Amino acid sequence: MAKNNFKKKKVLIAGGTGMVGQALVPKLLKSGAKIYIVSMDDRKLVPKGTKKFFQLDLINMNNCLKVTKKMDCVINLLGITGSPKINYSNPGSFMMSNLYCAVNLLYASEKNKVKRYLYTSTYGVYGENSSMKEFDMWNHFPSVNDRFAGWAKRMGELQIEAYKKEFNFKGLHVIRPANIYGPHANFNPKNSMVVASIIRRVLNKENPLKVWGDGKTIRDFIYSDDVADAIIKVINKNIQEPVNVGSGKGVTIKKLVHEIINCKNIKSKPNIVFETSKKSGGKVGDRKRVLNINLAKKYKINNKTSLSKGLFETIDWYLKNKKKLKSRYNYFA
Repeated sequence: MAKNNFKKKKVLIAGGTGMVGQALVPKLLKSGAKIYIVSMDDRKLVPKGTKKFFQLDLINMNNCLKVTKKMDCVINLLGITGSPKINYSNPGSFMMSNLYCAVNLLYASEKNKVKRYLYTSTYGVYGENSSMKEFDMWNHFPSVNDRFAGWAKRMGELQIEAYKKEFNFKGLHVIRPANIYGPHANFNPKNSMVVASIIRRVLNKENPLKVWGDGKTIRDFIYSDDVADAIIKVINKNIQEPVNVGSGKGVTIKKLVHEIINCKNIKSKPNIVFETSKKSGGKVGDRKRVLNINLAKKYKINNKTSLSKGLFETIDWYLKNKKKLKSRYNYFA
């Protein structure tokens, strides 16, 4: 029988109103956990079954100390995200917000004697032409396209490594997810990511559908429910090393767009125009980014959801909820 480290435990999920948090909360409740959420999002987005919600900014250290008090486990899902345009125009805000949230929350967790802490990093920590294997991270600098957020996430990982050594903090865990998509994604046109952006625009009947780049850029996509399962396994198995969480399969942006348009719950079939004058994948070395998931397989962390099924579920959720959809907190608004 699989070990359960959550039964009757107080679990704080930072960023728990997002798509991974929405998938994670029901699973943790089933495991007997008491769920606490901290987020800057609207209270209406808090998952059902949450014991207490804190609407606080974790860039503030005092807020971090407050929410981690008496917690058994902290799961850090925080990450300021946005469209490529925002990434290019607000690099300082991207870097410092991600850095402050990571540093402050782990510091507060250690001070308040939290037993377990999971940090959600990103595959943006890997460099161009990297093998995308966990041990290879420090052999390259982050990609030019990810260097600000990538370095911030690296510093979060380095802090974890330092805390293990100095404080003998054994319950520290790191996952590095690929591009996450799924129900409850951010569909705000100002800062949505690629899957949500394309789905929203197709359903809004944009025609022609203009896509940045030539469509040949290759990325790795992982469904939010699979990320939630990975988090639970990493904590329950007490995995001490960083673990990649992805499909291990490369998908071109062109194929992604066609997969979305060909979903059974998509009625409109727009003409696709790839705007080759606008870069989507940056430099040549960054054209392909696919995680090596051999370590995840070793720990029986599996990507169960196919891209077609995951996209169908995401579109289905959006169709049912778009009229009452609440915009997520926009750090750049």
